[in-house]
Amino acid sequence: MTEKIGILALGHGSRHPHNKEVVSGVADLIAKKYKDVVVKIGFMNMNTPTMKEGLDGFKGTGVSKIVAVPIFLAHGVHTMEDIPQILGISKESRKTMIKIDGKDVALIYSEPLGVDELVAELAYKRVNEAISSN
Repeated sequence: MTEKIGILALGHGSRHPHNKEVVSGVADLIAKKYKDVVVKIGFMNMNTPTMKEGLDGFKGTGVSKIVAVPIFLAHGVHTMEDIPQILGISKESRKTMIKIDGKDVALIYSEPLGVDELVAELAYKRVNEAISSN
């Protein structure tokens, strides 16, 4: 039996709809491309579902491991302190165990998007889009 993985895409939250749309859109793209994972979203503040509600969304899915991935470009106070605290994750170990459907499930906290060739390609794509539209 293969392990069923959950992905919790984390966003900051905002009064403006754009942040929620981006996090939801990224989560939808992950789910569409990788059919073997269960993808949920959660926000730190101002939007729903909250991060804890996002975790609750894994009930009944049969996941045995959840990776919480901040849809943030870089580390900051939120990714290094606030989010781990909300999720009950140790900053040192970057993981904890939670109960879902009465079973122990590993909750692992990933790095933010960071410096990556894919991010650079996307930035360059946006440059070309800006040039083309002007």
